[in-house]
Amino acid sequence: MGSIIGKAQDWISGRLRNLCGRISPDMRVIIIVTLLLLFAGLSVYMTVASIYRIGRNDGKELGIEHVRRLQLPNDSIVNPFESGRHGTGGEVE
Repeated sequence: MGSIIGKAQDWISGRLRNLCGRISPDMRVIIIVTLLLLFAGLSVYMTVASIYRIGRNDGKELGIEHVRRLQLPNDSIVNPFESGRHGTGGEVE
């Protein structure tokens, strides 16, 4: 499996080097600057769009509730002075 991946990487690398070797240095700079501007514009668009959507829940309001009291079992852990089934209630066994 590793040799197949290695061969594929070598083939792709050779093809890219062959394609880039045909391009003049001025054209390479133009392509690099164009791609840089394209990706920078896409990044700015995604950032502005996500900031714009902060707080917009498509008309839904966030339901706020008060915290309810937690119902715990009546156990010796809750009341350590109560003699219970765990033998930690203070009486000597």
